[in-house]
Amino acid sequence: MGSLEPRLSPERIALHERAGEWPHPSPSSVLRERAAAHADDVVIVSEAGRIALGELARRVERLAEALAAIGIGAGDVVSWQLPSWPEGTALAFALDRLGAVSNPILPIYRERELAFIARQARTRALVVPGEFRGFDHRELARVVRASAPELEHVLVARARPLDGQASFEELLAGEPNGSLPPSPLGPNDVASLFYTSGTTSEPKGVMHTRSTLGAFMAVQNECLGREGGHVGILWFPLTHLGGVTALGMAPVLYGNRAVYLEQFDPERALDAIERERVTSAGGPTPILQAILAARGFSPERVASVRVAGLGATDVPPELVRDVGARLGAFVYRSYGMTECPMATAGRRGDPDDKLATTDGRPTPGVRLRVVDDRGRPVEPGREGEIELFGPQLCLGYLDRALSAEAFTADGFLRSGDLAVVDRDGFVRITGRKKDIILRKGENLSAKAIEDELYEHPAIADAAVIGVPDAASGERVCACIVLRPGASAPSLGDLRAFMIDRGVMAQKIPEQLEVVEALPRNATGKVTKFELRALFGGAGGAARRAGERAG
Repeated sequence: MGSLEPRLSPERIALHERAGEWPHPSPSSVLRERAAAHADDVVIVSEAGRIALGELARRVERLAEALAAIGIGAGDVVSWQLPSWPEGTALAFALDRLGAVSNPILPIYRERELAFIARQARTRALVVPGEFRGFDHRELARVVRASAPELEHVLVARARPLDGQASFEELLAGEPNGSLPPSPLGPNDVASLFYTSGTTSEPKGVMHTRSTLGAFMAVQNECLGREGGHVGILWFPLTHLGGVTALGMAPVLYGNRAVYLEQFDPERALDAIERERVTSAGGPTPILQAILAARGFSPERVASVRVAGLGATDVPPELVRDVGARLGAFVYRSYGMTECPMATAGRRGDPDDKLATTDGRPTPGVRLRVVDDRGRPVEPGREGEIELFGPQLCLGYLDRALSAEAFTADGFLRSGDLAVVDRDGFVRITGRKKDIILRKGENLSAKAIEDELYEHPAIADAAVIGVPDAASGERVCACIVLRPGASAPSLGDLRAFMIDRGVMAQKIPEQLEVVEALPRNATGKVTKFELRALFGGAGGAARRAGERAG
């Protein structure tokens, strides 16, 4: 075995077995079975062409054999920082076939993050593109390799390798020879390692097993509908957990198809939806907002879409209504995180107001509780922190000290998210425990204020931050993006709007900043530290004072 050997404890396995279908099979074994029966079924559509199950299975077996030949074995970590290319999906299946650990890394990560990951995970091989979006990942890999002593192999896809690096395509050359023994990886051993940014200074390595990811894919497929034959669209990074699972492996497991976009562009996305008859078009808030605002949007072009799941970032209720009305699709919100994906979701038959204003109810097998600051459960309707347990809950963090802090004694994950659960079991996320504005000793949820701002007719996007204030400790600063053609409201206009909506005075913004776009990371989450750096100092105070004087 390689560097990662943790597995689920017998106690955790027993809990999971009682929660539902468990364990989940090896994705690579399912691929072989489906390819034998449906070799010509197209499973991936990308800018490089169309790939059928038979061809994907051939590539996976050949790639697994080639990786084994250079010394990659069970438990070894292979990190890969690829765009949304079919090569990434083939690699993920090949690592499952070997029993190695797949470590997808977002393409936006640079030297500091990538070197930290390679050292902590004891990465044996790193797969990168050449130049992508104006950045040369080969040079990055060269620098990282020099600081990661266990990194032996750098493989370059779709470009000429630098000295000491090798060609990924050469690994795929030739036909598989059937030399590999069965994978030694068990359903409850570490199969994938995902790094997520959070409140810590370094990325956190989240360990998942075949069964925890299998449970997530089963839930996601249930939300799509059991009829099968879905065509999904990948317009966020393949290396995100939701990319490589829900749109990388799950289409193979459940008889669906995925359309890959290398880079998101709303006009090209609309072309792909219309051309490929996409049926599932969910994703983060900014992507759906961009689709609805695209010049080429029309209901006829998206008539094939039947379902859209919104999540990964805050979802304004108005967006749920807009997507449902303009796409003519069933739209639901979901809540989860890298550690426990899709913990809650809306479902068909839920009341319209619940679909728009809540994140649904816990998905099958998930146990969710809301607790106060002392860890005591609160009654329905009261706000508290979410704690989670479920079949898709990760094994823990690679850094065991982080696991000790994040998990309760009985195995629940402390999410850091605040929520209210109503008497019908619907969950409404109210903010982050650390995304609170402390104004005159009172805690104000930034998300609650953002939800109100989204209802303003001139506002297309909004983020609320707390900035230092000598009188109140922190003041409420609203950073907004205008709808096309809309005039910017004044601070007084915004105040009147909030008062008319019955918002308490403490939540009304005291500073207003109009920006062209909110800064976001690769998964669509607003990077509020950038807004605080821009508007949290004397400049913001001067603008606020100037407007009041005017």
